[in-house]
Amino acid sequence: MIAKWTFGAVVAGMLIAGASAAAEPDSLLSQIKERGSIVICEAAYPPYNVKNPKSGEWEGLDVDLEGEIAKDLGVKIQRVDTSFSGLIPSINTHKCDLSTAATYITPARAEQVLFTRPFAAETKTVFVPVTSNAKTYEDIDKPGITIVTRAGTAEETYAKHFFKHATIKVLTSDATQPHLLEVAAGRADAAFAGYVGSLIFMKQNPNLKLRPIGDKLLDPTPFAFMLPRGEYHFQQYLDVVFNDLERSGKLKEITDKWMSSLK
Repeated sequence: MIAKWTFGAVVAGMLIAGASAAAEPDSLLSQIKERGSIVICEAAYPPYNVKNPKSGEWEGLDVDLEGEIAKDLGVKIQRVDTSFSGLIPSINTHKCDLSTAATYITPARAEQVLFTRPFAAETKTVFVPVTSNAKTYEDIDKPGITIVTRAGTAEETYAKHFFKHATIKVLTSDATQPHLLEVAAGRADAAFAGYVGSLIFMKQNPNLKLRPIGDKLLDPTPFAFMLPRGEYHFQQYLDVVFNDLERSGKLKEITDKWMSSLK
């Protein structure tokens, strides 16, 4: 009887150990290579990730970097369209292997996902109609003023702490720069947004008639790609790819290509 119980316990232990091993993280890199494809979440922010209105295909600085990663992996790319508020849930539910949206590295996000090494950076400011008299943040941080920003972004978090008196309106959308469109349509007084990407978007859409206020730029923060927590092998692989792209000059070449629209 003792021998049977001991044998059963050993078998049970082996089954539990096997189940634990099957559930172990840090296997995403091998899964991607075995599958032959990498699933990437996209969210719009020029010039990093933009959906071409004619072709319906994604393009931009980050999309070019995706291509370099997929080429090194020897796999195809499958893309999933989402909003910034949907990026982390999509990663944590394994809807995506990687988010290549232009995402700020923040402590709150680092609690939920892993980041690659940074490859770019951005600042934030307020955009108002060209007819506005506002010149400083103090000019728009007043009761009765509505400042719009996008849900799930670092801009949303920063705006809610920085502005003490204005109303913060949050938009959930997978459109490109919906908060700027909201101000241009007269449904908000100002938009709190990334500086460079917004300038590029306004240059491409001069009918918006918006301008950044003349105050200083805020909160310079690096960008990185996001991947599921626990996948340190994949994180290391991506960092090595970024380092190789930097050493070869390819990262600068891609960056210059997409930032040239600011000149």
